[in-house]
Amino acid sequence: GEENMRDWDILTPIESMPKITRQEFAEKLDEILDDVTDNNKAYVIHDDDKKEYVLCPAKWFDFCFDDDFGCIVNSAVRYALGRYTYMPGVVMNFVRKYMRVLDSRTIHVMIEDIERESKIGTLPYFDEWTAFKLELIEREKQMQQQKVENEKS
Repeated sequence: GEENMRDWDILTPIESMPKITRQEFAEKLDEILDDVTDNNKAYVIHDDDKKEYVLCPAKWFDFCFDDDFGCIVNSAVRYALGRYTYMPGVVMNFVRKYMRVLDSRTIHVMIEDIERESKIGTLPYFDEWTAFKLELIEREKQMQQQKVENEKS
């Protein structure tokens, strides 16, 4: 909703973020971490090897992977199922790319949708969708196992 739109206002282009060295970061760790969380600020941490790292509040990424994200992914899969175009490949590759951030409900819905379409018997790219479904089932198992391990600790 509107709150999510306001979240976009906090995103800062990397060029306008203050740059600090790894040494400065180490020396002022607490101060910088407080600045990041309290003031919604981000830093570029750099080193002599020319590598740069961005330190920013985790909430900057909340809007990316909310319920709407999963709903849109499920909609894309439903659209791609049954298509004789390049779209099934594009959608499957997109889901593979972001599978680690999808919630279990989104993954479960994709599995059900693929199973339902497979039963009809006219699913284009049947083998690809079947292999993709097995990847989703494997991810679902990993998530269940992680949930069990997290509840133990």
